[in-house]
Amino acid sequence: MDQQGRTLIFIVASMVVLGAWMYLMPTPPPSTETTASVPTRSSTAAKASAETASISASAHSATKKKIAPVASNVPAQSVTIDTNDYTAVFSNEGAVLTSFNLKKYQNRQTHQPIELVNPDASHPRPFSLIYAPLANVNDKHFEIIGGSKKLSAKEKAQLVFRASDASGTVVEKTFDFTNDSYLIGCDVKVSQASGSVPASNLSVEWSDTLGADDSVATSRTPGYQVSTFVGGKVVSNEKAKKSKESLDIPGPITWTALSNQFFVAALLPDASSGGSSVRVVRDQNAYVPGNVEHPEPVLSQDTFAPRPLLNFDAPALRGGESFERKLQVFFGPQDYDVLKKLNLQLENVVDFGFFGFLSVYMLELLKWFYTLAHNWGLAIILLSIAVKLLLWLPTHNSYKSMYLMQKKMKEIQPKLDAIKRKFPDDKQKQQQEQMAIYSQAGINPMSGCLPLLFQMPVFWALYSTLGHSIELRGAGFLWLHDLSLKDPFYVFPLLMGATMLLQQKVSGQMANQAAGQQKVMLWLMPGLLTFMSFQWPSGLLVYWVVTNVLSMIQQKIVNREVKNHEKKEEGK
Repeated sequence: MDQQGRTLIFIVASMVVLGAWMYLMPTPPPSTETTASVPTRSSTAAKASAETASISASAHSATKKKIAPVASNVPAQSVTIDTNDYTAVFSNEGAVLTSFNLKKYQNRQTHQPIELVNPDASHPRPFSLIYAPLANVNDKHFEIIGGSKKLSAKEKAQLVFRASDASGTVVEKTFDFTNDSYLIGCDVKVSQASGSVPASNLSVEWSDTLGADDSVATSRTPGYQVSTFVGGKVVSNEKAKKSKESLDIPGPITWTALSNQFFVAALLPDASSGGSSVRVVRDQNAYVPGNVEHPEPVLSQDTFAPRPLLNFDAPALRGGESFERKLQVFFGPQDYDVLKKLNLQLENVVDFGFFGFLSVYMLELLKWFYTLAHNWGLAIILLSIAVKLLLWLPTHNSYKSMYLMQKKMKEIQPKLDAIKRKFPDDKQKQQQEQMAIYSQAGINPMSGCLPLLFQMPVFWALYSTLGHSIELRGAGFLWLHDLSLKDPFYVFPLLMGATMLLQQKVSGQMANQAAGQQKVMLWLMPGLLTFMSFQWPSGLLVYWVVTNVLSMIQQKIVNREVKNHEKKEEGK
């Protein structure tokens, strides 16, 4: 491989790295204290109702029985369910979720349990309903059957909310909770005490944010996205857009989920009560990064965040008839093992990227090392060593091939220079003559590059694993207080750049490159990547620095091996 070839491969590889990291840069999450002018809750519901498409599904037969009366003049009140994992607060105004604190995950600023429901009442509330015959259902004060409760062991609890209007329509929401589980059951029952209502749609809404989450810059999830799982695969990943464009996904669906880097709210319809479809709407302004003067995220005036509506068909009802629609909601962390154990295919919401099948094994290996080291930073170092040992042989062959090729290139360089002088204006002829010289010298320009290309999926999968593992959120190591955040003192970014330069020196690239553009590139790429890495999660940089150090050690071993072999050959 000549100087131009090596430079081209270096540029291509660098661009791959740059492209990957640029793809991973997300928009920061919202701040719970940020307020802005947005549509009111009632206007949002009315607008979403007008936009909700009719779902083509057979209406289930309505049951007919006497409808119990509902208390009137119910005062506003709230009720709390406290489990080992979360504290959930429901309001009887609309029978919606107003607060959801995860006990095992802290807000990075307040160090209190993280809140996953936006406190701004102008945003849609989780478990809100859109039902045309009862347009003001989210403004009604529901009667509460049950009360606040703290669960223990595997204890279960149930809350029932009931409301009606003058037309005789009664809505009942039943929520089921189990301690040590992030799954919440939701049963919506609509009854008609008198009169009648036409067939329509019943939609269960979710919000456009996950409260006060603070995702980091390299998340594969760019801010908030709505993913929908149909037929054994994720068919849609809807992100924020510059328009209020909506999307209808026909049923039956397995689940639809609002997620960011670390947390998720997944809605899973119960097929036994009727198939459901999804409408992803963008009726709320999305949060965008702040600036130096105002670092807190603010609402954008021209970007709109996606949120999911789970749509069921609702049959016509006459006096004494009713129907039910059921679903479950997983509301909690994107912990791959927790999601996997549910056997609901929810583990697919974790976005590990194209090489996700490898990321799963990397994550399991990382967790295993944690059981040995009891520190996530040390676990990353052990994982870096394990990956290096796994790829030792192909990397060793690649380094050896590159070393020998560089030596041969140095020997034939005068011939290559002569060709350039002989055919200064004929690039095609130059290439033909160069390839002939390579063939005579036994040089294969790709021999040292192919083994490195085979390793790229492993490295890419590992980067995705470290950038999307909730286990690293809040995990400390040395002076780093959170491996999912940047290094506050920029030590690891500088170490990464320094080890990249040293690795090039050890490999002989700097010594063998001609002056000018090629040497500029050898210095430019480490410098550029170092500057970009100032905002990268420190866990990724720990891996990168350790890998660079191990690569230098391996390169020195290769260099010594080749030199010893040459001495033996000379002694014969």
